[in-house]
Amino acid sequence: MIIKDIPIEGIPIEFKEINPKDFDKEYYNVPPKQIITPDKKGFIKASLSPILEADLENKNTTIINAGVGQGKTRAILNVIGKYSKLSDYVVIIAVPYNSLIEQYVDECSSYVPKEKIFNLLNYTEHHKKPDSKSNKKSEWGFTSDEEMIPISKRIPNYKVHVITTNALLENPGEDNLFTAKLRNEYFNTLRNHAKNDNKKIIWLFDEIHDSIHNFKEHLIVNLWKYHGLIHKSYIISATFNEASKEVIKYISEFTDKKIFIIESERIPCPEKQSNLHINFYSSPKLERDSSFTHLVESLLEKSSPFDILVYSKTLAEKLTNPKKKDISKVKNIPELLKPHIHRINKCYSNPFNPTANKKYNSHSNIINIGTNFSTGINIKEKDHNLIILLPRELGLDYVNNKGVFTNGANTIIQALARQRKEGDIHIFSPNPEILNKESLPYNDDIKERIQSIFTTYKKDYHKHVDYTNLNKQKNVLDNTYKKLISESKEALENINNVNRTGLNRLLYPTKEIFTISQGEKYLSKEYFGGSLPTYIFWAAITNQFLNCKLKTIETSSKINLERENLYSDTKDLIDSEIEIINSLSHEFNLFDSFSHYEKLEFIKDFHHNADLYINNEKASPIENNNVLLMMMAYTFGGVEDFKSREAKLKMFTLYLSSCLHHSKYYPNKKDSINKVEARCILIFKKWNSLLDILEKNKNEVKERYRLPTTPTDEFKIEFQNLYFKEDLEYLIANETLLSTDIFQFKNTIQKSIKRKDTIESFYRLCIKTYYNSTSRQTSKDGKKISYYEVENRNYDSIPNLLYKPLPEVVL
Repeated sequence: MIIKDIPIEGIPIEFKEINPKDFDKEYYNVPPKQIITPDKKGFIKASLSPILEADLENKNTTIINAGVGQGKTRAILNVIGKYSKLSDYVVIIAVPYNSLIEQYVDECSSYVPKEKIFNLLNYTEHHKKPDSKSNKKSEWGFTSDEEMIPISKRIPNYKVHVITTNALLENPGEDNLFTAKLRNEYFNTLRNHAKNDNKKIIWLFDEIHDSIHNFKEHLIVNLWKYHGLIHKSYIISATFNEASKEVIKYISEFTDKKIFIIESERIPCPEKQSNLHINFYSSPKLERDSSFTHLVESLLEKSSPFDILVYSKTLAEKLTNPKKKDISKVKNIPELLKPHIHRINKCYSNPFNPTANKKYNSHSNIINIGTNFSTGINIKEKDHNLIILLPRELGLDYVNNKGVFTNGANTIIQALARQRKEGDIHIFSPNPEILNKESLPYNDDIKERIQSIFTTYKKDYHKHVDYTNLNKQKNVLDNTYKKLISESKEALENINNVNRTGLNRLLYPTKEIFTISQGEKYLSKEYFGGSLPTYIFWAAITNQFLNCKLKTIETSSKINLERENLYSDTKDLIDSEIEIINSLSHEFNLFDSFSHYEKLEFIKDFHHNADLYINNEKASPIENNNVLLMMMAYTFGGVEDFKSREAKLKMFTLYLSSCLHHSKYYPNKKDSINKVEARCILIFKKWNSLLDILEKNKNEVKERYRLPTTPTDEFKIEFQNLYFKEDLEYLIANETLLSTDIFQFKNTIQKSIKRKDTIESFYRLCIKTYYNSTSRQTSKDGKKISYYEVENRNYDSIPNLLYKPLPEVVL
């Protein structure tokens, strides 16, 4: 639906600032930062380029902190073009991904002749050793004349080198100790060229936020091979973080610790913004969520271009691999996409799937589905639809199910920014938590509006989380590190007090190493309570995204189940809801702490609020009751293979026995429950007096117990004295489960009242449910006599489904 007065206008876009105070002035030379303003079209080239050009000759580390889509790359490419025309300089561009190498080479060629650009990918590919499956052409050297020239002869011809940050740091990979010989030769030749020919090297680190994990201490050491060769370093990002500040410090050492900060204001340009649509999904099986399937079906019918960015490889495979047998009757994404399989480009890593591992394909007829285009690519097609699927939240520290969105807010900002032109962005997300109103940094009116919106769309089982100030995260890390040091204080003192000369090194990680290696992971758990849906919803309703603006919010309780797998789907549904409840507490599994009565109330409430569909059709009342029965059977009965009649009898027996047994122990204190519940408990108590008569009437024969098939006079008189027919009528009209058709109870009592055999029918019901009974016959004096053979049952361990355990003060 289109929402009025959302997003809330006038709230500045928040972003991670880089400030001179982030760098100790005793060690770093950082003048006041320069702040630039985008033009009317949202671009900064006109204001950024003159600053960069005036600073070409100054030796420093220049930070460019500008928003996504503001044109910072074009401005820096213009600078690279100017350096390439000067004989003294060589430019090394380091990017986090191979896809960005191709992109930079392509864009650089507008400013630098292509033959002057070194492409690390091409160099590596052309010198790969052929394997048994490779094409013979590469083995026999079908290469250009230029590639036949040794790298030592070619290096002087290149003015710009485009490589990965990983390569620059000489990371050999997880399974190797040394860099590959080919790369080692290239970098040695490049450095020797700079030394011998008096060349000044310019470093350009783009998308630095995605390269932080590469800056391990033992790899940073490799950069010191360039000591004395670096004239300037450019470090560029739209989403800096705390760890990147530490990287800036390391890199600035090559430019005499001089740091120059240029920062762009974040001002949205409405003409460039896509429409943002937030969809809160209800199904635990996202591949058949009704809103998602409806959207994809509509886009396919209209032949609208779209891509699906998925948080995990597992879900990407579910979406792209329809089942070969037993085609589901529930509308789902794999089946919708099946006729378009020739158009699908699977963008995720799976070495065992030859159709996966592909790069993003920008062709308009291709549907890219996967995980590997959350950053590093630009979708330039107008009126394109980008669908982003977020995971359900588990809230478990030992389980990371966020996939490509593990690093939180920055990964979301970058993912949204892939769409460079106006179009539509559809986010499918769980409902958010509630934002604590008092934690928000706004006036009271805006606080109230934000909380009101969150209250409308919050999770059913929500927790309250605090707003997080992005630019105060340094304080969080400082305090966290101090706490870690404090907890290790005794151990560190003991180490210092012992002579360990000649023994293995034993040092606690420094603050900067902690920040780079663990800081961002820790902060992402703290940022908006670690809840991605909460951050995204706050950012959307406060207009925080530069390239898109909230247009619609859709929420649905519709849940589509498969009739052929109804019990399996029901179990998945309950398990997913239990996971959500358990995530509300970091200390223990919250659902496990519920009493049996509370678990039953949860199941009934969830079932009541769910809009159930079975095989795409609205569930009938009978089907609705059957699903509720399945939920109960799975939660309380430990049923693995659901058989409706058996399970219904088992659950009816369990529920009724629980009510009868536990009613005996409820004191005459009615202030903690409502009048209807109190009356029902009183009726179950009265019912026990009739069961007592059955107990007295049991006849033991050969160590087995028998009861007559018809009620005794004592039973009939007690039934009438208790006015129990009226009580049964009250139960079938008011008791939460017995008043429904989920069990046979209501129908049985109603029919018996019409037949006027209520006592007899009720008598049989008591024996059938309260005892494990079997109909038998025997002969006496030549006559056949029927009876019930019954077993004694122990109800002491039966779960209490009648009422919440009372506090000790009441008991």
